[in-house]
Amino acid sequence: MPRASGSAETAEVVLEGVRVEPDRSEILRYLGYPAQAQVPPWVTSRVEAALQTVAGRLRPRGIYRLYQVECCNTHALRLAGGRLLRGRIGEFLGSAQQAAVFLATAGPEITAWAEQAMRERDILSGLIYHALGAALAEAMVECIVADLRSRLRPGEALTMPYSPGYCGIPLSEQRTLFELIDAGRVGVELLPTLIMRPLKSVSGVIGIGPAERVQAYGNPCHQCPLTDCRMRR
Repeated sequence: MPRASGSAETAEVVLEGVRVEPDRSEILRYLGYPAQAQVPPWVTSRVEAALQTVAGRLRPRGIYRLYQVECCNTHALRLAGGRLLRGRIGEFLGSAQQAAVFLATAGPEITAWAEQAMRERDILSGLIYHALGAALAEAMVECIVADLRSRLRPGEALTMPYSPGYCGIPLSEQRTLFELIDAGRVGVELLPTLIMRPLKSVSGVIGIGPAERVQAYGNPCHQCPLTDCRMRR
């Protein structure tokens, strides 16, 4: 894992130009077809057509920066330098010694296709492009996770990614995340409404800590009563 000696943080890592394949099952899930659901063949056909249309024409990108964790409790995570992320984040990153603040985006192109389809009253194509964009952004998060994992030191492990707006982390914490990372390097901005532009973007935090502690801490989703949460993992 890259560490700057004597520093509270490391340089930003930008991932771009990588081959990212959106998971077809995730696209269908965003369209309202959960795992094991019977998907009509004509829907599958339209999804495949959309994938062929966008092939080679999208530019998903990601960025992350590592910060040392000074303190973590059930109500907040304090990073080196006094930077504070509020919410139930301690329930998810309680074993972390470092935190990777990340941002992933599918880019603006997929949203433009979706909006154009909607203007042309091709509602299904618009919904498919929106679902494809969401799945692509999540696939880019997985690329960030894979890059972080490849840099781990022996005995280290990653927590799952956690994003503002979910798991008891207020959406308002988006402002803090955008202060901790140069979102402009991957073409993302945070609007006053706390919505990101491009729309199909994901921000969040991933913890890094001793593998035995991360594993012992477990998956907090298994203890959450919201069994129908679409972000449940």
